[in-house]
Amino acid sequence: MKTVKLKFMTDAGKSFSVSMNYASAALLEEGGKALIDAAADAIMANQPFNVTLASKKGAEVIDTNVTVFEAA
Repeated sequence: MKTVKLKFMTDAGKSFSVSMNYASAALLEEGGKALIDAAADAIMANQPFNVTLASKKGAEVIDTNVTVFEAA
């Protein structure tokens, strides 16, 4: 599973991040940065949290692989 983590700075100078599961593999391809920027810009434009997001700090795409072992 891929997760995208968008990182921001608040107006109080604190770090703030938003993680979203099921990120598209397209984020790792050419043009992926533009998709990430557009998502971060939309979040900043709407200010949907109980803090004021002042600037974008960066982003991470995290790929998680899980191996499940059943009990013997």
